[in-house]
Amino acid sequence: MKKIKSQKKSVKAKSDKFVVVTNKSYGNNLKGTKIYFEGKKPKGLKKDGTIVFGKHTLEALKRKLGTKFRLIITSNDDSIKLERAIYRVRISQKTFKSMGDKLRERTRDIKNDIVSSFFSLIYPEYFTVQETPMYIPGSLSHMIGSEILPRLSTEDREAMNRFLPDYIASESLNSINLLKATAQIKTLKELAADLEKALDASYSEGWWQTYIKKNILIIQQGYIAAIEKMNVTVGGIKFPDFSLVTHDGYLDILEIKKPNTTLLKHDGSRNNYFWDPEMAKAVIQSENYIENVSRSADAIRSYILDNHGIQLKVVRPRGIILAGDTRKFSATKESDDFRLLSLSTKNIVFVTYDELLSRLNNYIKVLEDHSK
Repeated sequence: MKKIKSQKKSVKAKSDKFVVVTNKSYGNNLKGTKIYFEGKKPKGLKKDGTIVFGKHTLEALKRKLGTKFRLIITSNDDSIKLERAIYRVRISQKTFKSMGDKLRERTRDIKNDIVSSFFSLIYPEYFTVQETPMYIPGSLSHMIGSEILPRLSTEDREAMNRFLPDYIASESLNSINLLKATAQIKTLKELAADLEKALDASYSEGWWQTYIKKNILIIQQGYIAAIEKMNVTVGGIKFPDFSLVTHDGYLDILEIKKPNTTLLKHDGSRNNYFWDPEMAKAVIQSENYIENVSRSADAIRSYILDNHGIQLKVVRPRGIILAGDTRKFSATKESDDFRLLSLSTKNIVFVTYDELLSRLNNYIKVLEDHSK
């Protein structure tokens, strides 16, 4: 009697599909590595195993996990799980795309730097460049460690020797720096008292614009520069009179109104609050500024670099409207509706003068606590 063969077929796991790395640029140590994927083959994954950030991803995993890992490209899942003594490292296509977008952004900045640098040499009468490399927050923390000391070049060692004395002098908790902190606290307290006093006065909008422009870098932490009267000639497009550069190199557009600006109007029939016409005008004005700046990002980036020496990442600026005082709200419902309206506008942040004063006082308290 003939044996009946089983009709069952072995079911392969989702991640059994793979391509083998054959590209020479990945190096011999990664040649033959399998890159797995779940479902349909990702568009960015080539037949030779290359994908944007693929080599660096594999090298990072090999340094951390040795050879006992399997890289699996997924649709949405980002996770690492140890299964049968093998680390299943799942990285989503979204993550690879985000890394690629970041690479293109950095590459653009580097290319702009190179062009500006060479143009300043061959066309010095037209182009100038500030030879200051763009600092990316957090980059040093990933590099500095005792393990890099044997690898430092002579040039790097000389640069460190020049840098460290000034850094230590500025950061050491000695009597000189305590005196500096005390002086800073005194100055900030005087500014806070002056701001609080001014809130009760009836100054014009022009006075407040001058006052905020003069003191905003002190009042509001996180900004490194204020850009006034941005005059970029691009087809008659109107740009904001006042913008701020954030610590990480992005642009905020600031629209300044008075502290006694009415923020909301009351709808008695439905007991709801809505934007006062003056605030509605400020919102659309800010939206138009954001659109114009986004449309002319390259021209503005060049303008700020040439006129202020700042490497800027003009992606899509954030609008900030400074106006009003929530302490004058007459009901809890008004405060609640103000919060709802503020959160409903994705491109604009609303800051009131009492909130600005509160931030300043909180910063003073932090300084006082640390100075002890």
